[in-house]
Amino acid sequence: MEPIRVVHYLNQFFGQLGGEEAAGAKPRIQAGPVGPGRQLQARLGERLTIVATAICGDNTFADHPESTARELSALILPYRPHMVIAGPAFNSGRYGFSCGQLCAAMGAVGIPALTGMYEENPAVEQFRSQTLIVRTGATARHTAQALDAIAELAQRVARGENIAYPAQVGCFPAGMRRGTIRAQEAATRAVDMLLRKLAGQPFVSEISRPTFSPVARAAMRRPLSQSTIALVTDGGLVARGNPERMPNGYTDRFTAVSIAGLSRLTPEAVEVNHGGYDTQFVNADVNRLVPLDAARELEQEGVFAHLYETVYATAGLGMALSNAREIGRQIGQRLAEAKVDGAILTST
Repeated sequence: MEPIRVVHYLNQFFGQLGGEEAAGAKPRIQAGPVGPGRQLQARLGERLTIVATAICGDNTFADHPESTARELSALILPYRPHMVIAGPAFNSGRYGFSCGQLCAAMGAVGIPALTGMYEENPAVEQFRSQTLIVRTGATARHTAQALDAIAELAQRVARGENIAYPAQVGCFPAGMRRGTIRAQEAATRAVDMLLRKLAGQPFVSEISRPTFSPVARAAMRRPLSQSTIALVTDGGLVARGNPERMPNGYTDRFTAVSIAGLSRLTPEAVEVNHGGYDTQFVNADVNRLVPLDAARELEQEGVFAHLYETVYATAGLGMALSNAREIGRQIGQRLAEAKVDGAILTST
C-alpha cells in the first residue's frame, strides 16, 4: 500500500531558524521532518510519512498572508502531498493565523489539512469553518498531548472518515448548524436542562457562548485637574516608517511613540499600520485615532494637569486574549512607574 505523503508546516521558531529575529524569514521547504515534526512522525506510524517540512517566518505571513500562502503552496505541491499538517500553534496568534491560512489554501485545492490551537487563539474563530483544528493546551509545554491528538486525527483523515462533527473528534466545532433528529423535542430538552441547572446537576447546553472575565474599573487617585493622563491605542500607531517593524495584527507586543513637544500628530512623525480597517483616512490625520490635538487643548485649559509624553500603541487585530492581557499588564506597569493617573484608550 502506498504511504500517505504528509507535508508539515512550522514557523521560524519551531522550524529551527530562530526567534523574533527570524520572524521575517521567507517561505522555504526541506525534505523530511524537522524539530517537532520528528516527534509527530513517530506518532504517525509507518503509513503516514512526513516527506517535507515547509517553514516561514510569522511576520512574513502576517504582513503578506495571501501571497505567502501562494508561495508556500508552490513549494508544497511538487511533493504531491495527500495531507498537510500545520503546527500546532498553541496560543500564538501570528503562528495560528499562518497555520489557518495555509490549511485553508490547501483545502481550496483539494488537499486535506489540519492544525492544532488553544481555544483563545484568535485564528480558531477565523479558520474553524475552513479547516480541522485540534484543541491543544496554551503553550509548548503541551506539545506531547497536542501531537498525540493531531496524529490521531491525521489517521482518521487518512482512513477517509467523514468528520461531519469536528467536536466529536477533539476539534473545535466548525460553527455551522446542521439539522439532526433527536429522540426528544426541543421543549422537553430545554426543560430537562433547566431542571438540572436548578438542581445543581451538570448539563451541556446546545448553544455555546464565549466567556469573558470581568475587569474592575480603577478609581482615580486624585482629582482630574491634578492628574497626569496618557494616550494609549490599539489602532496601530507607529513612528514614521515603522522602524520597529510592528506587525499590523496578530501581535504580541507594543511600541512607544514620543509626543514630546508636539501639539498634534503629523504624517512626518507617525503613521498607522493596522490590517483590520481602512487606514487611509486616519493616515491623512492621525489625530482622528490618537487625539493629541484635543488632549493638548484640555491640558492647556487645566482640565487635567499634564499629558504624558509617550503614547503606547499596538494593533488589536486578531490578538489572542493572553497576549492582550500581557500587553495591558506591561503598559500598565510602565504608566504606574511613571506615576500616570489615568489613560485614554482609543480604538478603531
